[in-house]
Amino acid sequence: MPRTWTRLDEPGGVRLVLHPDYSHLLALLMTREWTATELARHLHRPLNATHHRLTRLKRAGLAVTRAEPRRGRPVQHYRAVSDAFLIPYHRTGLGSLEDLIGLHEDTFNAVFHRAVVQAGLPLVQREEDIAVRLYTTPGGTLMDITPRAGSFDLLDLLHDDAPVLTANWGVLHLTRDEAKALQRDLQALLTRYGARGGPDAYLYRLNLAPASGAEDL
Repeated sequence: MPRTWTRLDEPGGVRLVLHPDYSHLLALLMTREWTATELARHLHRPLNATHHRLTRLKRAGLAVTRAEPRRGRPVQHYRAVSDAFLIPYHRTGLGSLEDLIGLHEDTFNAVFHRAVVQAGLPLVQREEDIAVRLYTTPGGTLMDITPRAGSFDLLDLLHDDAPVLTANWGVLHLTRDEAKALQRDLQALLTRYGARGGPDAYLYRLNLAPASGAEDL
């Protein structure tokens, strides 16, 4: 996809883009103009905090403003200076390529875990039934978390009246050709559903890699 990349080398701007709160804000500014009030409402955050972050993005040269005249103080409209930023790895200050890959994973994990708990709470009938399970299956030994002690089956989540919730992970034993087919199938599914533009937001994660460290799982 040909595009013009805006390279970031200045440490202050790099730090902001690598911070999940600022990168999320900058990502919104890359799509269109926003006022501080619109952004605060969209993000469900206080106006003062949103304005502070917008000011920092502007001072770092990552955002610009357009003043809309009105009675009293003009309304400031913010937008990003580019629709494509590039930060060289050696400018990130990260200690390893593993740190680079997991840059925002901790933040996503926290949000995702809260979302799983909220979606799964309706499945709980008695709080004392929430438990960790370790058990064997034809495919190997599994560990999971159940809201209903031993009576819960993960396939129950596929019922129409169950929450829209999937949080599976593990190790698959495939040929390389099968793994490539799975990789392409997952990407095709993501592309198809990503184009829907529905009214509700759902968190997702697609990860697939050769399990050279599978013995650590």
